[in-house]
Amino acid sequence: MCSSCSNRAKGWWFFGISVLAIGLALIFGFAWPQLVRSEIEKQFVLQPGSQIFDNWMEAPVPMFLEVYLWNWTNTEDYRSDNYKPRLEQLGPYTFREVHERVDLQWNDDYTLTFYQKRIWYYEPELSDGDFENDIVISINPVLLSVGYATMNNPLQSFLDLMISASPHIINSPFYVVPVKKILFEGYDDYFLTSLLEIAKENPGIVDAIELPQFDKFGWFYGRNESETYDGSYTIGTGVDSFDTMGMMHRWNNVKQTQFFRGECGLVHGSTGELWPPFQEVQKSNVSVFSPDICSVMTLEFDGVYSSHGIDGYKWKGNERPFDNGHTYSETECQCTALATECPVFAAGVLDVSRCKSGAPATVSYPHFYLADPIYRQDVDGMEPNKEQHEFLLALEPHTGVPLSVKAQLQVNLVVKKYGITLLDGIPDVMLPILWFRQKADLSEELASDVKLLLILPDIGIYIGIGLAVVGVICVGFTIFFCLRVRWNKN
Repeated sequence: MCSSCSNRAKGWWFFGISVLAIGLALIFGFAWPQLVRSEIEKQFVLQPGSQIFDNWMEAPVPMFLEVYLWNWTNTEDYRSDNYKPRLEQLGPYTFREVHERVDLQWNDDYTLTFYQKRIWYYEPELSDGDFENDIVISINPVLLSVGYATMNNPLQSFLDLMISASPHIINSPFYVVPVKKILFEGYDDYFLTSLLEIAKENPGIVDAIELPQFDKFGWFYGRNESETYDGSYTIGTGVDSFDTMGMMHRWNNVKQTQFFRGECGLVHGSTGELWPPFQEVQKSNVSVFSPDICSVMTLEFDGVYSSHGIDGYKWKGNERPFDNGHTYSETECQCTALATECPVFAAGVLDVSRCKSGAPATVSYPHFYLADPIYRQDVDGMEPNKEQHEFLLALEPHTGVPLSVKAQLQVNLVVKKYGITLLDGIPDVMLPILWFRQKADLSEELASDVKLLLILPDIGIYIGIGLAVVGVICVGFTIFFCLRVRWNKN
């Protein structure tokens, strides 16, 4: 537009600019958010080439596993009167955890089936203790499991006789093992080795009890770098509906596990790493499926959460996941005994014996946090703390990006005599063995990307408002020059 132009020309110039500005304002104000959402939608479905798929295959946020072991310090006088196990917490022994997805199979029903390989790398700088040389003492889980599996079985007398007559095989109900062996390397359990040898010659033993698959024992033995240990997952891709993205459809190709009856055996919830985007304020509970317990953990909404300037919402583990039907009627199916015998356990532990090859094992929060006080009274060393032992999940609701994850569980063994002479004098107790914490926190670099995603729709709106203001000003100039043309004519 030139300064020597006539008033009529200037009016037309300003009119054209106002039309262009207002048109662009409408585009940025109304079409821009939809364009941004459409582009984000392409990146927030689980399919090759999308950003969420790339992040899922190679996580941009480091994940760590912290393992604490319970050391039984007064085993020498376990047959004395008024005896109570005294436990000492060892650790944490910290490992960087990497997940690899293998054997991906894209299904016609908009789901994806895969296996997950977990790899752990020891991080001495983040650990408290000597992973190589620390020694831990606790109950022999193989001996305990055999006694539990053969209760009320004629085979038990034979096994008990074998144990009693072979003190060179096993002469103590406890193991005294280096930490690295009881966790990952496995240790040579002579009772287990002998039992496997006897089973070869007596097939009836195999029919009566579920024998371990390995000739060594370790809590994570055979699991590091295993592609099949956690089973196969089938999850929604989100292509058909965002609500299905990352949600479990099947585990080991079934929708109902054999480990719990009714709703407690249903396969559903998130895998914990993928969450649907574009979720509005969620004040309802969320569910996470865990292969460690062969079941779903339901977490309770717990208000707002902020990380690196990003606002989100958090959920916590309350009493419900391990209630056993005491307060929440829908958890009655957590009991694995006959319905007429339930509940077997007080609130605070989940029976995972069927899930863990018939071992008398339970899962709880660390230090029996939120559990019935009876569990803490039976052993010394428990110091439950909300800040340290609460199960926590925080999400940014519009992108579904986890802001913080602190998943922590404790493994316990139900210690009893079980008809085994070697276990005479052992107190009936829910014995903590170890607890672990899986944690991951949003990095500052990824937080910057999330912030950009969150403000992109608003950028268009702000630009639209600015252009609208320019358009209105230009309309004013258009009217002004039109009036000047009229005045000149007059």
